[in-house]
Amino acid sequence: MEEKAPALPVDFTRFDLGFAIAMLVCGFLYWNLIRLESLGAGVSLFAAILCALTMVYLQMNGVRQTKESLIYLGVVALSAVSFFLFDNTEIKVLNFLFLSVIFVYWIAVSTGRRLEGRLSVAIIGDGANQLLLVPLYNFTCGFLGVRGRTGGNRRSKGVLNALLGILISLPVLIIVVSLLMNADAAFEHLVGSIRISISEDILEYIVQIVMGIPVACYLFGLIYGNLHNRHTEHITLASIEKAGRALRFVPGITVYSALTVLNGVFLIFFLSQTSYLFSAFRDQLPEAMTYAEYARRGFFELCAVAGINLCVITAAHLLTNRGGASMNGRAGSVTGEEIVGATASGEKVGSESPKVLKAETIALCVFTILLIATAMSKMILYINYYGLTQLRVYTTWFMLVLTILFIIIGLRQFKRFNGTKVAVISFIICFLLLCYANVDGIIAKYNIDRYLEGSLENLDVMALGQLSDAAVPYMFNLYEETQDEELKRSLKIFIVGEPEEDVFQIPSEDTFRDFNVQAYKADQIRSKLVN
Repeated sequence: MEEKAPALPVDFTRFDLGFAIAMLVCGFLYWNLIRLESLGAGVSLFAAILCALTMVYLQMNGVRQTKESLIYLGVVALSAVSFFLFDNTEIKVLNFLFLSVIFVYWIAVSTGRRLEGRLSVAIIGDGANQLLLVPLYNFTCGFLGVRGRTGGNRRSKGVLNALLGILISLPVLIIVVSLLMNADAAFEHLVGSIRISISEDILEYIVQIVMGIPVACYLFGLIYGNLHNRHTEHITLASIEKAGRALRFVPGITVYSALTVLNGVFLIFFLSQTSYLFSAFRDQLPEAMTYAEYARRGFFELCAVAGINLCVITAAHLLTNRGGASMNGRAGSVTGEEIVGATASGEKVGSESPKVLKAETIALCVFTILLIATAMSKMILYINYYGLTQLRVYTTWFMLVLTILFIIIGLRQFKRFNGTKVAVISFIICFLLLCYANVDGIIAKYNIDRYLEGSLENLDVMALGQLSDAAVPYMFNLYEETQDEELKRSLKIFIVGEPEEDVFQIPSEDTFRDFNVQAYKADQIRSKLVN
């Protein structure tokens, strides 16, 4: 039976107290600096403050950064800096999620709390442990520690508990007051007169402080829990292996039969559809189809099949019942590495994938890579005739990532290596390249250059106007070069924005939190056009 961790370690030091207070400040800054509608320099500044405070706290407690942890810290820095530089909203939303996850993983690496002590398939358990269990189980540590350090007498404890009660009740009070204002005009007038005498900024700060408390509890619980090894063992390698053994209940012959049928269908499909599928490689269209119909229909069909194949391979390797012993000597144990990789040691284990399963996996990987290549050729054909859009760039990037993943899976069937590590590192590199690629700028430049060369028949100015501020410099260059007055007028509308168009209005309340270099350059161009 697992022993319960103590309510709070007795050695809550002054460093812990100082860090708990610092995390309360960070909780406030999370909502004050990070504007979800813009995700600008405020994100970069918050990440810098949080990482600096965390590094100081860890160092004061004897935890020094290793070469590996510094690499992950570098990834955090690269992710954070991109918010200061670029203006693509879609990518910044994904990058914000990526930054949050990679920061949590950096904490696990720095404190040595990963399940396997290295990047491996155990990252799945690390994710559940670090993102949810550790911070939530240690959620109240900060308050308990502060009360323990500062509440030495009954009066101090009473004041602290009263302040805590007021802070917790504020969200409820705000909701109740709003409802009462709607219910009674006199009360609404009374509250309105009070609000006039109180700065709106102060009210906003109060809300940010209250909303920052859960953020502070999460961050402190995560870092403090990992540092002091508190509630970090709810998921272990043993529990993962036990769950894996429970999953392996499907007889091998059942899985092999299903994979054989699926591979057979793909073989027949390729043989019967050779002319249609591979027309894109010859830059030719099937009869009675336009380029748009051919590329769109085929591309998304093949994308869906590639995703399904990945799920099939994963399920096959997880569910297939096989004999033998695990690396730890337990029969039928799952390490999970058969899916995308294995341990770096290369030693032979009894739970290694059967040869039939390997052969079926290789065949499915080959068919999937052929499907992806066909889909990519369709997309290239589509781009050649209609230009670039965000969707075309993102789907192409996604298919390239899938290709890398299937290549890793295929190679893993021939040789044992840590495929999970290769896959994760490959994804991180690909994602950072996407963040720093200036996608909207590339789209605008590519389409405008091809329009000027005459290889693109029409230039969709409205589509350019829907891109982020990264596209503005290229639109402005075209504005200065073109002699077409109608095109000039359209470009100006989408660069500057006119009141009746309700597009690209320059925000009136932008602050340093919303700043990014591309938006700053675009605003300078707008100023030139307006003046």
